[in-house]
Amino acid sequence: MSKKRIGAILALGLIGILYGATIILAFLDSSFARSCLMAALFCTIVIPTVIYAYMVIVKVLKRRDKK
Repeated sequence: MSKKRIGAILALGLIGILYGATIILAFLDSSFARSCLMAALFCTIVIPTVIYAYMVIVKVLKRRDKK
């Protein structure tokens, strides 16, 4: 498997665990559940965006090095 695929699987696993914890905490009526939900939503949006930006920057830098 490629490094990208392994990284994507790990990221999905971490986000899934975070959502699972949020659901469990919501059923337990924990005050921490809202913070956990906000963290899960933040990670769902920010982590893929940061990874994509990193991949674009690496691709551009590799092209510059070849020239």
